Amino acid sequence: MKSHRVLRPISRRDLLKLGVGASGALWLKPESSAATPKRGGIFTVARQMPLLEFNPLSLNGGTYPVLQAIWSTLVHYDANLTPQPELAEAWDFSSDFKTLTLKLRQGVRFHSGREFTSEDVKHSVAFGQTNERAIMRTMYQMIKRVETPDRYTAVFRFDTVYAGIFDVLDTLYIIDKDTIEDRKKTGIGTGPFKVERYIPNDRLEMVAFKDYWERGKPYLDKYVVREIPDIASLTINLEAGAVDCIFWLSRVDLARLKQGGGKFIADLGASGAGKYDIGINCRVEPFTNKKVRQAIAWSIDRARFCKTYLQGLWEPSCLMWPPHSWAYFKDLEGKIGFDLDKARSLLKEAGLEKGFQTEIAASAAAVPGSPELALILQADLKKIGVEAKVVDLEAAVYQSRTQTKRDIVLVSHSYGRAGRDPGSMVTGAKSWYTEQEAGWTRFESAAYEKLRLDLQSTLDRQKRQGICRQIQELVLDECFSIPVAPAQRPWAYASYVKDFSYTLDDSPNVANIWLDR
Repeated sequence: MKSHRVLRPISRRDLLKLGVGASGALWLKPESSAATPKRGGIFTVARQMPLLEFNPLSLNGGTYPVLQAIWSTLVHYDANLTPQPELAEAWDFSSDFKTLTLKLRQGVRFHSGREFTSEDVKHSVAFGQTNERAIMRTMYQMIKRVETPDRYTAVFRFDTVYAGIFDVLDTLYIIDKDTIEDRKKTGIGTGPFKVERYIPNDRLEMVAFKDYWERGKPYLDKYVVREIPDIASLTINLEAGAVDCIFWLSRVDLARLKQGGGKFIADLGASGAGKYDIGINCRVEPFTNKKVRQAIAWSIDRARFCKTYLQGLWEPSCLMWPPHSWAYFKDLEGKIGFDLDKARSLLKEAGLEKGFQTEIAASAAAVPGSPELALILQADLKKIGVEAKVVDLEAAVYQSRTQTKRDIVLVSHSYGRAGRDPGSMVTGAKSWYTEQEAGWTRFESAAYEKLRLDLQSTLDRQKRQGICRQIQELVLDECFSIPVAPAQRPWAYASYVKDFSYTLDDSPNVANIWLDR
């Protein structure tokens, strides 16, 4: 097999030649310090969302603060979207780019003491391909076979060129095959911290893993993640000194802290990490009719949501990808806006000029801001004769109804992966799943399926841009998942917290954090 030997991270220039990656925007925002890191101390983060289980492939709000602490990935993106070695030290592509050979780091230990090997890579891929909570399950399924020729080599085989492979490697947290079935109670990985104590619906306490593979890290003695269900109380606890950092705080508090005097640092979170959307179950009447779905899309007052809940920090958008992505087409912005007369006309064309009743599911605990968006939509739908009941669900119920039962009608939601390769978003974000893939919109379209497959099956950037435009135009017409506005997940932390940074999914790189008290 002729191969392209990579003994260092593949360059961003080469990635761009391949058509891989998103735009040139910076994703990680480290607050780096020139000072020598101090060792010791306890770092406490609080967030509103619960930890449903120790499953690093579920990629939900309760899991993000924990990911980089407990688990490691094979490869991770740096601030320039260049893949860097993690558990894989080097990689080779075959000449046709349908085979990827990974050389694994030797001597890495799980928190249990067991050595990490290629069999763990194979098991983690299989888990990601079958676990119902694995958000990027369809992307993992693009890996058709994992071979393990020896303990420190893993070979990925694909049926076609796979443009999203580095996005997969960046999110494939390696799980411990011996304990993953106990994921309701604990989690074991190869990360810088190991679980010491877990109290459901209260806190997770982790201590520094002495055998962590990255020598000299972490700097902290202990990392604590607390659950505070009341979003307003997050900031109260930060300002009172009860916690050092808060995640996904209210936009009102975020705007206020940004105007503060330097005691706290307010950070907008990973750019392009996600977008708010309204999802529609296309198998439930009257939403089988495209015109009814279009009427809902024209009834969303995006500007009001941005001005009120988002405090004017972000701009509204009806498009799938963020402005800095090469899949964003500015000339299509505004193709769907807020126009209740247009919505009434569409309902009349659908034979529903007298309106109907429906439900909008939301969850303040799972997706902060989703109830606020749902209530804005509810008020405007009433003006066109649609009576919508808003239900604010517990996080576990919300996850079950969207991911397992799929019995939602309308759902106020936010999807992720918007800041990665464009193909990764339409393949790995559940808002863009189809009925075939157990998506909650239950949308079916042969044209959509082909476009998504084509997008991931070529490395030609120009061709991929053309495919993205076709996908965007189809989505604006079909209105099964309706983008509203950016859904960045903000952070705020005390100024004594140093070298704070996060991944594309807003998971803090806690191995690098230290405290200057």
